Amino acid sequence: MRRWQRFSLLLLFLSLVYAEPSITEELLTARDLCYHQNYALARAQVSEITCQNHHEIPGFFWHCCLLQLLIYDSGNTALIDSFYQTCDLVVKKCQKKLKQNPADAHSHLYLGLALLNRANLLSWQNRKFNAFMTLLRVPFHLNRALELDPQLADAKFGLAVIEYFKATADRYWFGLGLFGSRERAYRLMKTAQSEAKLLQPMAEFMLGFMYKEDREYAVAVKWGESLLGRYPNNRAARRLLRDIYLDMGNYQRAIELGRKLDTDIATTFPENRYGRAENWLKMAYAWQGMDEPDSVCIYAERIIAWNSYVDCVPWLGNYVREAKLLKRKLRRG
Repeated sequence: MRRWQRFSLLLLFLSLVYAEPSITEELLTARDLCYHQNYALARAQVSEITCQNHHEIPGFFWHCCLLQLLIYDSGNTALIDSFYQTCDLVVKKCQKKLKQNPADAHSHLYLGLALLNRANLLSWQNRKFNAFMTLLRVPFHLNRALELDPQLADAKFGLAVIEYFKATADRYWFGLGLFGSRERAYRLMKTAQSEAKLLQPMAEFMLGFMYKEDREYAVAVKWGESLLGRYPNNRAARRLLRDIYLDMGNYQRAIELGRKLDTDIATTFPENRYGRAENWLKMAYAWQGMDEPDSVCIYAERIIAWNSYVDCVPWLGNYVREAKLLKRKLRRG
């Protein structure tokens, strides 16, 4: 074989090695540490990854994910500025690479996913219009990533989320009138669950959520249990299962999960009024389903007692209003 042919084969081999610089064992380890809720070790792992030139953008992206998971898990709004700063950093680095090479599939992937994460947190903050406008920028980059590299199944996760949102938009924002296909959303999400790398566990979570929302509870439980089997004691998976059992009318199981969650949250994040109030409200609804008004009243009053914190705790104002409504219904009954 001639020298130039050997050199060409070497370049081809290197291109295959670095064809997906986004996913490394170190990054998957950081991801799993997050889902095991070992945030300190996950952050240390991510910090090492971001120091590597080839993996800088994936490292910063997962740092962004880590912050978002921690915000939702702990209710700590002091981390929100850090999330947006890190998210902006990912976007700028991707945009810089795309100026140099518009056909960089991984930069399109991470730009789209970073914007999707940003839209998600904006929605959590009740900044719905900003969330929607950010979401509009996502599909172009994820579709472009797949056009350039059909193997990037993580892009299908993001596209599935958007497709499901479009198909069910009127359920959450009446009158929005978006057109989407549930069938396509499920097809994309199932592909992401089987083929995606970094976001594969999140695809399992979303399948559980989607089936719950569409009232296919047996299938939803399967996906929730699958995720919990991989990451025992993951609070997000347990919340999902609690909500599935509540919606399907298995109130006793919902209460069991709720009690364990309350103990866990109180131990892990004792100042997390957001997480505890949300859990108490779901338990109040479960007790209502079991026709136990005294227990409903106990949990409702716990939430109402935190009324003075509504300005500084996410969603607490909503939980207090619902708790007061539950108590009024008890008095009428």
